[in-house]
Amino acid sequence: MARFEDYADDLAVMTVYGVAIALYTVAVAILYVPMGTRMMFARRFGERRIATPGRRFAYVVLFPFMSFLFVLVIAISMLFMAKFSTNALTTRQVLTLAMAVVLAIRVCAYFSETAAVDLAKTMPLSMLAVVLVTNGVSDLRDSLENLEQIDDDPMLLLVFFVVVVVVEFVLRAAYELLGRPEKGRDPRDPSPGLQTRPKG
Repeated sequence: MARFEDYADDLAVMTVYGVAIALYTVAVAILYVPMGTRMMFARRFGERRIATPGRRFAYVVLFPFMSFLFVLVIAISMLFMAKFSTNALTTRQVLTLAMAVVLAIRVCAYFSETAAVDLAKTMPLSMLAVVLVTNGVSDLRDSLENLEQIDDDPMLLLVFFVVVVVVEFVLRAAYELLGRPEKGRDPRDPSPGLQTRPKG
């Protein structure tokens, strides 16, 4: 007859990964709206977002760190909870995928904040689910070893940080030069920035 002690390891793994998944979900829930918004930290008034000078300053200073934090949240969660074999994703590939997701969110935000927010909410959770189902759940020792590999290539992290900053400010500059296209959008359009208000 099986004893409770026989399931102790399974219960420990279940508890650790259950808490980890919950924390990851909470982190995504906190970050997905700012990440999908063109002017992060702007306050919403009806259909408009208003950014005071103080909030614009916070955007300029904090946005690169918020974006990079989202990259790390996705990558660290995938590395901690999933088992990676020699034939599966490497740490570098996980970081690259997380970076690609953040870039896609920010590009979408300048065409449709609705689409960007949806992408920021669903893509990180879907990625983790796919990795867990495909590669299986790691044990705690392997999870910690995976996390140790994240700083094996600090230059890659620096390059990603620079890319986040450059892409964001190129998008912002183009958006401002085009006269903030959402000003003339049809309020019935579910994808702001893609459709202009009909004349007459």
